[in-house]
Amino acid sequence: MLFFKLIRIKDALKWESISFLGFLLGLELKGDVFLSFFFFAVSTFCIMSFTFLINNYFDAESDKENPRRREVNVIASGEVSRREAIYVMIVLFLLPLLLCAFLKPFLLPFCVLMLFFGWAYSSPPLRVKGKAGWDIVWHFLGFVLIVVWGSLSAGSLSLMQWLVAVSLGVFSCVGQIGNHIADYEFDKKSGTVTFAVKVGLDRAKRVLNFTTSLHLLLLIPLIYLYVSRSIYSIAFMIASILLGYAVLKPRRGAFPTKRCYTYFFSVVVGGAVYGGCLIYKFIPLLT
Repeated sequence: MLFFKLIRIKDALKWESISFLGFLLGLELKGDVFLSFFFFAVSTFCIMSFTFLINNYFDAESDKENPRRREVNVIASGEVSRREAIYVMIVLFLLPLLLCAFLKPFLLPFCVLMLFFGWAYSSPPLRVKGKAGWDIVWHFLGFVLIVVWGSLSAGSLSLMQWLVAVSLGVFSCVGQIGNHIADYEFDKKSGTVTFAVKVGLDRAKRVLNFTTSLHLLLLIPLIYLYVSRSIYSIAFMIASILLGYAVLKPRRGAFPTKRCYTYFFSVVVGGAVYGGCLIYKFIPLLT
């Protein structure tokens, strides 16, 4: 459907899945679990969709010239008018606020903050994504917020969720810097000053390697405090890493494809650790 293309549903669901990890880690099997899940699923989907719609709306002109971006921006391609996009934007903005007001009033200020982050990233006058370097920081903070949002929607927030939130925040920086490197040639020709364009391609790649290493380091407390405490968590983590390595067969010089070591260390190893944390969390609740 055109609506799903407008809100970039694949991207919205990817980001919601990150928040869902926070929801699961914060979930306690007591109270009205279904109501908490309904609130989380609908409100988070609206917030993420609003964020990507805002991005498409204000990037439409530049995306017209970028073949990689024009395919995912139906405003740039002319399939949806700006007026139609604004109507959808208003609905996506109001619905999570209404859900908060009626179901979880204590989260209303947090919901406003989430919507502000989504708006400020792409929209003038702030348009953080246009400020090289600050856009990376914004991504970090944004991912921390969506994990915390998920946990609070479920009803609890502990050290585990904070550690996951911070490590995922660094993971988001890996992805954002990687996108800048992938778009480097086009951005440089078009005069778009991203982080990679500002510091240069070689330096951006070194920063990418640094953030990838930092992400791995931030996984160590999660392994030590939680994954290592359960044989099931350990088995899941090791099996996932080995399976991911066998499937991807990562190699040097493959960036930015999925066969590169950056992808393996960030996505596969990180996912294995987060999955191990989930198992650690839920086994006591189910026994």
